[in-house]
Amino acid sequence: MNEKPAKRYRITPPRQQGGAVLMVALVFLVIITMLGLTAMRTNVIEERLAGNSRDWALAFQAAEAALRDAEKDIQSGTRFVGETGFVPACTNGLCTPQIDGTAIWQDLETAANSGWMTGASAGPSIAYGTYTNPTPATVANVARQPRYLIEVVTEKGSSLSQKGGYGNQGNQYVYRVTARGFGTSVDSSGNPIARVTVQSMYKP
Repeated sequence: MNEKPAKRYRITPPRQQGGAVLMVALVFLVIITMLGLTAMRTNVIEERLAGNSRDWALAFQAAEAALRDAEKDIQSGTRFVGETGFVPACTNGLCTPQIDGTAIWQDLETAANSGWMTGASAGPSIAYGTYTNPTPATVANVARQPRYLIEVVTEKGSSLSQKGGYGNQGNQYVYRVTARGFGTSVDSSGNPIARVTVQSMYKP
């Protein structure tokens, strides 16, 4: 009896996965992680920029409020008339202009413990609402109340008289108002970070 030879089956061992797949996965993981970190960093930067913009806007609005408050102070005519009360050293926010050198508000930029820099009740400037009793009494959402200075500028000249000629009507006064507003954020020392200065010429 002829016997058929038994069939032999070769069992092929499974292929071992190469390291290429693992490397690709790691690369993708690193890329995804970097994208996530970049997105988080972008969000943080955008939030900071938005916060800084809001802080600056509040400081600007506060400075504008102080500017209007100073003009009311001038218009009321109760504190001073003409140039009476204005001195070079600035008393109660009333200053005579400096002819030589830097302007008074520029000097205050480097003055230590000045209300002009920190919003404290110090220095020659005065706070919003000191002499005008505004409503509301304070500027909201700011770290310090805005402040202002008033300088008197004398205009010497002639004006047309009713008779058709030119007649001297004496000195006329124009007032230069410089106001400083502060934002809502403060530094580690508690001083406002955002500071905005605005200026106008006001003739009653």
